[in-house]
Amino acid sequence: VPAPSGVKAYVTGAGALIADQHWAGQKSLQKVTIITFVVIIVMLLWVYRSIITVFSTLFMVVIEVMAARGVVAFLAYNNIMGLSTFAVNILVLLAIAAGTDYAIFILGRYQEARGLGEDREKAFYTMFHGTAHVVLGSGLTIAGAMYCLSFTRLPYFQTMGIPCAVGMLVAVAAALTLGPAVLTVGSFFKLFDPKRKMRTRGWRRVGTAIVRWPGPILAVSVAIALIGLLALPGYQTNYDNRLYLPPSVPANIGYAAAERHFPASRMNPELLMIETDHDMRNPAGMLVLDRIARGVFHIPGVARVQAITRPLGTPIEHTSIPFQISMQNTTQVENQQYMHQRMDDMLKQADAMQQSIDTMQRMYNITSQMAAVTHHMDGLTHEMLDVTNTLRDNIANFDDFFRPIRSYFYWEKHCFDIPGCWSLRSLFDALDGLDQITEKFTYLAGDISQLDALMPQMLAQMPPMIATMTTMKQMMLTMHSSMSSLYDQMDVMSQNSTAMGQAFDAAKNDDSFYIPPEVFDNPDFKRGLKMFLSPDGHAARFIISHEGDPATPEGISHVEPIKNAAKEAIKGTPLEGAKIYLAGTAAVYKDMRDGSKYDLMIAAIAAASLILIIMLIITRSLVAAVTIVGTVLISLGASFGLSVLVWQDIIGFKLHWMVLAMSIILMLAVGSDYNLLLVSRFKEEIGAGLKTGIIRSMAGTGAVVTSAGLVFAATMASFIFSDLKVVGQVGTTIGLGLLFDTLIVRSFMMPSVAALLGRWFWWPQQVRTRPASQLLRPYGPRSAVRAYLLPRQDDPQSATTDRFPAASPHY
Repeated sequence: VPAPSGVKAYVTGAGALIADQHWAGQKSLQKVTIITFVVIIVMLLWVYRSIITVFSTLFMVVIEVMAARGVVAFLAYNNIMGLSTFAVNILVLLAIAAGTDYAIFILGRYQEARGLGEDREKAFYTMFHGTAHVVLGSGLTIAGAMYCLSFTRLPYFQTMGIPCAVGMLVAVAAALTLGPAVLTVGSFFKLFDPKRKMRTRGWRRVGTAIVRWPGPILAVSVAIALIGLLALPGYQTNYDNRLYLPPSVPANIGYAAAERHFPASRMNPELLMIETDHDMRNPAGMLVLDRIARGVFHIPGVARVQAITRPLGTPIEHTSIPFQISMQNTTQVENQQYMHQRMDDMLKQADAMQQSIDTMQRMYNITSQMAAVTHHMDGLTHEMLDVTNTLRDNIANFDDFFRPIRSYFYWEKHCFDIPGCWSLRSLFDALDGLDQITEKFTYLAGDISQLDALMPQMLAQMPPMIATMTTMKQMMLTMHSSMSSLYDQMDVMSQNSTAMGQAFDAAKNDDSFYIPPEVFDNPDFKRGLKMFLSPDGHAARFIISHEGDPATPEGISHVEPIKNAAKEAIKGTPLEGAKIYLAGTAAVYKDMRDGSKYDLMIAAIAAASLILIIMLIITRSLVAAVTIVGTVLISLGASFGLSVLVWQDIIGFKLHWMVLAMSIILMLAVGSDYNLLLVSRFKEEIGAGLKTGIIRSMAGTGAVVTSAGLVFAATMASFIFSDLKVVGQVGTTIGLGLLFDTLIVRSFMMPSVAALLGRWFWWPQQVRTRPASQLLRPYGPRSAVRAYLLPRQDDPQSATTDRFPAASPHY
């Protein structure tokens, strides 16, 4: 799916980095292989000056490499063993370099014998007798040393053990069979005869100087070794795999994009997990979890701790106890304005009550007057009632006298039309209503009498009401005065508590953390619980970011303090005894560092022991075997120190953490080849005397071993062109080691030690310090004496064989 306009997507991380590492290693393997063969061709042309010899050597090497890779690939395809990118690269490296060395050994010894006048067949047997055990011992040494990697725990090393061991066994078998076969076929066509006489004068002089001054030469050799050994204390490593891959791989592009917006440590955090047997989703659990986060955060080198109590790396807002205490007054602070307004209303109400009191006072006065008027009206009403009754009685007497006349007016039909008649009729009708007036006056007089009785009672109630309202007014004023002072004090108190809470919240102080129970019902907090706690609440995780790069020794040094801080934080809490786990970039590399130390110790001891056993079997001398292993160890330390000097101090690029272990194992494996060849030649030439044997061995092997060492070193150094800088660093480290081993250890240190030790070098064997008598040599005049002193070849009963060991022919 194409990305929207302006959007770029990157995939990076540990998994993507490993995938790109495999891809880059596989891609660069072909390039490095081609460069390696080009280097070998150039070096072999420089050594042999013969295209046929060079391509014959390449033919043997290619067949050996193809056979080794084919067998290993077949076994891996059938799931008999596993493979890794490093295993494939190292196997190819070893097979090419060792195969080239073995071819040089075979051709070199054959050409040496031919140069000394031997015929082709005899030269072949001389070659096979002098090199077969060396090739076999060397191959077994390399295969055994590589197999010792299978004893390690780290997959980086363990996966290289069996594939490289099997591949080297196949390569050695091919070298011991294909090499002599190619030599035999080529010898029929005179393809491998030397083009020029072997130059031995220079190496003979070196050998002569060594046997004359072994002590000073050994001291100078050790002094040269100290150059590399003194660089070892300054060794620093790096665990960031990104730096050892090309910047163009997708994972590194993604990292670069991320680092443009985020700190580098954010892409490589540590994950701390606490696992307990109860639910931590409660205020007490949150207190302990924040205590853990706080303890880890205060460790030097830790930049950020994200947890349920601090999802963004800092405590959740408003979770400090001072802030929550201040928030308890929030409602009061919000109501203070209304309370002050109500206090003002109390003053208004007091003023209104005073107005009511004044009104009541006026009403009391008016009511007093009304009571007096009512009493007066009551008297007048009764007088009017008496007058009305008298008037009614008099009119009744008048009506009784004029009633007959009155009837006329009602009988007259036309009274309405006669004004006088109608007027008198209306007058008599009005006299009839006087009775009603009298009756109403009677009722009115009763009501006024009742009102006259009630008015004094009502008047008596008004003074207490006025007094009560006056008292209420005084109480309200008193309440206003008291409440005003109280509210002023509350204003001052709320201002201080709010300031303290705001200060704690702004400072993000985590010394007084608390989450109340109601927070657990918050939807946002529930989402956070899903991110940082397990569904059952029994496990919680913390995301820890470093201040610097976690893939460094400094970052790795934070791992143990983080664990210790978590352990200290749960002491005496409900989480005491909980399980603590730590994973992430620094934690993983710490495990790798610790594991590599253990693996290196196991593999190195096993490899050194195996090499010692093989050397004992071949040399049959404990001192010689120990010397070989000892010089290899010195060469190993010096060469790795030189690599530190070159890569770290000169180039300014730290060695990868795998380089030390891989280089030591590989140099243990390949570092004994040349010493083994030299010591084997010592053994062949021992009949000429110790010192003469050393001189002849140096002369005979100097050019061959130097050529093989330079070719091997150049082959290893060609791996610097690999896209995997780890492989390049391993190759250059081994290349420097081979140069040191070839030019210093094999050329000066080993022969000077042999010269200093003398016959003790071959202990427990008993050897002559001086040449055997000419009479005991199997060639030359005086055949009768030899026949008498030496055993006949066809006499199995001869007992003189062990007395005088026959010496190999030397030229």
